[in-house]
This record gives sequence, structure tokens and C-alpha cells, in this order.
Amino acid sequence: MRTSKISSITNSIIIKSLLLLIISMLLIVTIGTYFFTQKQMKTTLKLSYDTNETQLQQLANTANNEMEQFASRLTLLAKTSEIQSMDKLTAAGYLKSYNISSLFISGESISLFDRSYNLICNNSMMGTAKISYPIEFNRISPHRPTISPWYRDADGTPKRAFGVVVSDRAIGDGRLISSFSIRRLWKYFSEYKVGQNGILIACNGQGEILYHPNMRTWLDGVHKISELGLAGMNIKQEDGNNIRFLTLENGSTYLINKTFNPTYDLGLIALQPKTEIDAHVSSVKHVSRIILYSSIIAILLVSLWQILIVCKPLNSLIDHISQITEGNLNIEEFKTKNSQDEIGRLAKVFNQMHATIKRQIQELNAHRELLEKEVKERTYELEQANKKLDIISRTDELTQLPNRRDMHRTIEKEVDRAKRFKKPFSIIFLDIDHFKNVNDTYGHAAGDAVLKSVASTIRGLLRKYDVLARYGGEEFLTLLPETEMNDAAHVAERFRKQIENQTIFFGGKEIKVTITLGVAQFDSGQGAEKCIQLADKALYEGKEHGRNKVILWNEDHAIESTDKMQL
Repeated sequence: MRTSKISSITNSIIIKSLLLLIISMLLIVTIGTYFFTQKQMKTTLKLSYDTNETQLQQLANTANNEMEQFASRLTLLAKTSEIQSMDKLTAAGYLKSYNISSLFISGESISLFDRSYNLICNNSMMGTAKISYPIEFNRISPHRPTISPWYRDADGTPKRAFGVVVSDRAIGDGRLISSFSIRRLWKYFSEYKVGQNGILIACNGQGEILYHPNMRTWLDGVHKISELGLAGMNIKQEDGNNIRFLTLENGSTYLINKTFNPTYDLGLIALQPKTEIDAHVSSVKHVSRIILYSSIIAILLVSLWQILIVCKPLNSLIDHISQITEGNLNIEEFKTKNSQDEIGRLAKVFNQMHATIKRQIQELNAHRELLEKEVKERTYELEQANKKLDIISRTDELTQLPNRRDMHRTIEKEVDRAKRFKKPFSIIFLDIDHFKNVNDTYGHAAGDAVLKSVASTIRGLLRKYDVLARYGGEEFLTLLPETEMNDAAHVAERFRKQIENQTIFFGGKEIKVTITLGVAQFDSGQGAEKCIQLADKALYEGKEHGRNKVILWNEDHAIESTDKMQL
């Protein structure tokens, strides 16, 4: 047995390389550890600086996003109908509503001014007392929000005023102005950590402190960063990647990182104590020594049993691995002359792994083909289902006409076209007279037949680009592109007369119905929804005055169409 062990040792390639391994590895580790230590000391300092820089940029982006979102919300508010109405009661109620008040924090105000810069209303719950904003009204741009410099009001909190234009063609442009409180950003600043005991300072371009962890001292009145010992710092100037330390008035030395956004006049300064950096560097030196000593011991221990393959079997094995990596799974098994040494055992395990990988890839390819086939089938089924669902969502099931939601989409497109090409369009709102009596007398099936007959008749009288939709119940809405009110009245009278003269047969019974119609023309100053409301109002007038009529809504009153007598 002892002879077998001696033979095993002498046949091992470890013994042949052991001395060379020990000498070379000790030399490599010693030199490498020295340069590693020097490199890591510089890297540690650079890492601390870059980490602070990255975190500071993220914080700056967060602060900038907060102000950009504030400006975007103010722009959206200026486009709401309540604000654009410039009506004191309507706008005041809207600004003081919960949905709007929840957009602002305590101390922030929002005020609406008319084109003469007179206060209309604000969100104050105590009335409409005028709030002063340090912003020039005549310089507020209609294209993007205008921002004032930082200022302090009665409570001493730094703020900025954001102003936008409120466009109203009828009465002229107004101004919507709101104050942005720095308190919105304090929650982000207070959660920001610079190392373990670092300091974050926010200031404007003039060096006025807007945030300091010690709020009682540095936010009680106006203070500047020069009072902290940063007199030589220009917050607006770019330093690049210049790593530098600075000693403040308190005698402590700090690693400086800073950033400044000129758009929002906001600068951030991160101060990490130098003692923390020195502690990290000391740790690197200590770790480097441990690595050196541990490496020397590991080399001496591992060299006693580690397998170093430097001969042809190793190269052949590497070639086999490379070919398999490149996708050649049909390569022959790796064979060795001596299957009892370390290379032989490795070859056995490698061949087993090769066979397993080959089998699993074949199974995966077959499974992938099956999945791809299933995905194609499911995708096709989903596309067909989506098409059917889209048609169902846009179509009335009974009359096969567009439904109310689809009609509104069509009207929105027609509004855009009418504004772009200056073309008029009109809307006809019609209702089947005494439809409930039809259901009560003949049954709901007869009522459905009447609805389908009326829909079919009217649709047959339309042009190919006119649109008829079932608006709800026995109500229908007709869109007549490029049609003025007088022409729409002729069309409506044709509808009325055709339905009046028509007889509907159902279940051996004759059913006669009439319709009442309201006509209105689109006015770009009032909008499509108003046009629909006016047509509905005209319809209501017709039903109130005898039904089976065509009523036109002209300006602020309804008139009965005279076509009935002419046709």
C-alpha cells in the first residue's frame, strides 16, 4: 500500500510543478498586492467621490422632476374649462376643490388673474385676498411656464413662483400663478445620506442657503454658504471630476461634491467628512496585508495538492470544451491514455456532462418548437378575439349602428377636421315619439322591430360619409359633415317625412310611428359637447310642443323648421 502511494505521488504532475509554482506565485502575489494596495487607496477615494456624485445627481434629478411635474400640473390646470372660463365663482370653487387642493402643500398658493392682471380668485379658504408673487406678468410666456427667482414670504420659507398663460379667445388671455415651496424638496433632502455623518446643503445661484440639516440655525432668516466656510465656492461653476477637500468654519475637513441646475436655480452640495475617507483607506491597507499573508499561506497549502495541467491532455480537453461552446455538440467523447489519473477522472465527468448537455439541448429545442407553435396559435386566436371585441365595443347590437361611445370618437375626429379645414358640420338628435306606447301595446319585440326599421330607413337616406348612431334607448344621433344648419334642416325634414309615411309590419299588425328631431350646428367656440346639448335641447322643445317636428337651435333660441310646409 505504501508503494502504491509513493507511485501515485511520483506520477502526479503536481510534484513536477510544485517548486516553480511556489516561487512564481509568491513573487506575483507580493508585487501584485503592493500595486493593488496603491491602486485601491486611489480607487477608494475615487469611489467615495463617484458614489457621492452619482447619489447627488440622482437627488438633483428628483428635485428637478418635482419642479417639472409641478410646472406640468400648473400647465394642465390652465387648460381646464373651469380655469379658462375666467369666472370667479367657477374658478374659485374648482381651485378650492379637494382634487385641486390636494396637489399643493401647506403654504403654497395658486391665483388666477385676468388679462389686466387683476386678481380673479385664488385657493385661499379665507377669501380672495391678493397674494404677492415676485414675477412680471407681462413676461409670462404662452409656450412654457415662467419661473421667478427664489423668494421668501411671510413664513420665511423659500419659494418660487410658477406662471402660465390661460388662453381664452372670448375674453383674452389670463395668468395662472402658483408658489412652489422648498418644503416639497426637504423630505428628499432629509432622507439623503452623505457617507455616515456627511452634510447636504441646498442653495440658489447667489449662494443663499435653501436647506441645511440644522434648520433652526441656517433657515432662520437669510444665510449664505460663505458663512459655512464656502466663500470661495462658485456653485454655478463646473468642476469636472476634480476631487478636492475643503476645511469649513467648524474646523472639519470634507470631501466636496456639488451640482447646479441653472433652469431651476438650485444647487446641491454634499460634504463627506475626510475622517470617513481616511478610515476607508486604512481599511484597504489592512485588508491588503491580510490578502498578502493569506495568499502566501494559501499558495503553500494549495500547491501541495493542486492539479496543474500543462500537457497535451489539457490542451485537448480545452479544444473539446471550445468546440462545444461554439455549438458543436456532435464531437466525439474525450479520451485519455490513463483513465486512473486526475485527467482521466476529469475526462469521465466531462463526457457525462457533454452527454447531458446534448440531451437537454435536444429536449429544449423540441420544447421550444412546441412553444413557438402554441404561441403562434394563441396569438392568432387573441388577434381574432380582439378584432371581434373591438367591433362589439363600438356597435349597437340591435341596430348594428355605431354606439354612443364610438359616435363621440367620430365627432372628436370631425371637430379636428372642421377646425383644420374650416368646414362646418351639423348634428341631428332624433327621438321616436311615444315609443313606450309601442312597447306597451305591441310588446318589446315589436319595439325592437321599430328601432331597427327606423335605423335602416334613416341610414338609407344618408350620404356615404354621414354617420348615424344609436345614442340610447329610442334616441339616435346623426353627424352631417360639411353641412350647415339650413341644409341639415332639409335632411331632418326628409327623415321626419319618410318615417311619418312609413308603415312597419310586425306579427300581422301595422305600426305607425313619428319622430321628433333637433338640429344644431357646431360652433368651435362652444365645442362639440355643447353642440350635442343644443340639438338635444331643440329635440326637447319639439317634444314639448306637439312632437313630429324638426326644431333648429339658432343662437340662443329654438325655431321650428319651415321645410315641413314646403316639402
